[in-house]
Amino acid sequence: MSLTFLNPLFLFGLAAGILPILIHRLTQRKAVSRKFSAVRLLLQSQRITTRPQRLKHLLLLALRILAVMTLVFMIARPVLIRQGFAALRSAGAKVVLFDNSLSMGFREERGERYDLAKRAAREALKGFQGQVAVIPTVDAQGRQNKGFRWMKPEEASEELSTLPLSFGKSDINAALGLAYRQLRDLKISKQLLILSDMAHGDWERLDLSKLGILSDADILFLRIGSPDRDPNVCVKSANLVEGEAVVGVPSRLEVTVSNLSNTAGATLIQLFLSGTKVDQKSTELRAGEDGKMYFELTLQRPGWIDGEVRLSEDRLPSDNVFYFPLKVREKVKVLVLDGDPKTSLKASESYYLVNALCPGGLEGSPFSVRVITEGEMVSIDLRPYDAIFLLNVGRPQPSRLTSFLDAGKPVFIFLGDRVSPEEYNSFSSLPWRIGPVKDVGQNPEEIAQIDQSREPLRFFSSGEAKLRGANFRRYFRIEGSIKNLLTLGNHDPLLVEANIGKSRLFMFASSADQDWNDLPLKAAYLPLVQGLLTEAVGLAGSSLPAGLRVGEPFKEQVRPVQIKGPQEGPGIYQFSLPSGEVRRGVNVPYEESNLAKLTEGELKKKFGAINVKVVEYKEGALKDLQSGRKELWPFLLVFLMVVLVVEMVIANRI
Repeated sequence: MSLTFLNPLFLFGLAAGILPILIHRLTQRKAVSRKFSAVRLLLQSQRITTRPQRLKHLLLLALRILAVMTLVFMIARPVLIRQGFAALRSAGAKVVLFDNSLSMGFREERGERYDLAKRAAREALKGFQGQVAVIPTVDAQGRQNKGFRWMKPEEASEELSTLPLSFGKSDINAALGLAYRQLRDLKISKQLLILSDMAHGDWERLDLSKLGILSDADILFLRIGSPDRDPNVCVKSANLVEGEAVVGVPSRLEVTVSNLSNTAGATLIQLFLSGTKVDQKSTELRAGEDGKMYFELTLQRPGWIDGEVRLSEDRLPSDNVFYFPLKVREKVKVLVLDGDPKTSLKASESYYLVNALCPGGLEGSPFSVRVITEGEMVSIDLRPYDAIFLLNVGRPQPSRLTSFLDAGKPVFIFLGDRVSPEEYNSFSSLPWRIGPVKDVGQNPEEIAQIDQSREPLRFFSSGEAKLRGANFRRYFRIEGSIKNLLTLGNHDPLLVEANIGKSRLFMFASSADQDWNDLPLKAAYLPLVQGLLTEAVGLAGSSLPAGLRVGEPFKEQVRPVQIKGPQEGPGIYQFSLPSGEVRRGVNVPYEESNLAKLTEGELKKKFGAINVKVVEYKEGALKDLQSGRKELWPFLLVFLMVVLVVEMVIANRI
């Protein structure tokens, strides 16, 4: 800490301190000598009365000299320089770590926090005489790859003004690492100035264990905004939870909305498809609560549809829109080859399977099913169909099935009493062999093992739709199988799968009707058949492709075209691949919507032995931090007034 003067030449005015002494000497009364009787008594009385008067005159003289000198010091404007880490350096090297993450787009009454941060940075650089570097917390690594450079304060201010607000989240470790590397070897005074809202989602990932300690640099945080959690509501996710996006088939969209606030609040949720609002709902959410809203969809045309979920306006507008593309496809065309048709529809081999694929009729099902006999198989064109089911077919026509499998389309085979194992075993593409029929009679077998690694089968581990309650009286033994999806209690495979070319082949060791088992009567039959077929034809999850967050890489190795949303930010991106068009929704990072703040204590704990200071930015208040100076003239003015008052009181009593 040191003392300096802004107007040091005025200190020559201290010479004016002699004026009260001269005035005092010139105005002092001289004693008049007169001869009088009883002189001794008079002299003694004069000495007694003169002593207090002389003391008062000396005190007045000292007060007047002090007043003059105080006035001179006040005009010279003394400044107290605080040499501490909370000061804004006026020289040396300064790295400005600038938070340009999405959370800085929060709007206060004073304006957007990002604009406030730029204003604070310009104030902090005003009057600085050293070299400056600017490091954004988003894309700090990209800044390093482009080349780090030191600038003059004017250049740094210009660069800050052009730095855009990002839609991504901060990479604090990369930004601090870059700052540390540039400051570590400098031999001049250095300071790391960090401007941030200190949102928890950014700073909780801070890890200084690999950066070391920058002990000889001042680290000052300028916090932009309140230390308290700011209110905000955002869309967390949007998923199809029932059905798929198939023309004419009802489906249900689940939208999860998060109230990332400390208070309850209501919000309006609007659903847009291809730019047109199709539905809206409002909800009341408690503090910190996730709420789910459901929208019923029935889409009428195939192709891609760009969807948006919009929330009512709040103070962080960048996360009020959630983007998702929907791929609406035609119904899956399924060809069912019934090897044992009957005059009674219910007695036919295909009855239960068709009802499982189209419960309640064709209108509400994503599958369009056509049933033919074994004789019709010879002449029918298989190309329009997406999947084939062979039910108790004696002659499978291997050449036609091989062509179908090579086209990347699945085949499902259910065995039965009309099946000749020799016909199937001659099928060279089969990786297994069909053995003899096993008849367990009065001691039916049950399903003992289910391959839980397969998504369609995870549903059957518990609940009402149990597979283990079905009884199997007869079945073929399948030998040489590698991938068993369902296994009986005696370890014989019941449902096996094999990859054939670009597609998959499934074989069920028992019948598709009630002749050999009672599985068609169980509640598990429908989800089992539909689940396996949905996965095999690629319908599961294809309606709503997996979305990404800003900053996450695309898995596609093709440059996308953004067709929706703000430029180079969240939105819908289109890829042109050899297999066809693909779209993906990209949204802002969920962590950036949570405006809870890292406390000063938590921050200091992360920095450990490094001494840091957190100062809240208030407009125009940074001058108190500039070089750590504090002007003393207001205190001298108060002192001068006190001296003058005391001088007047004493002078009036003499």
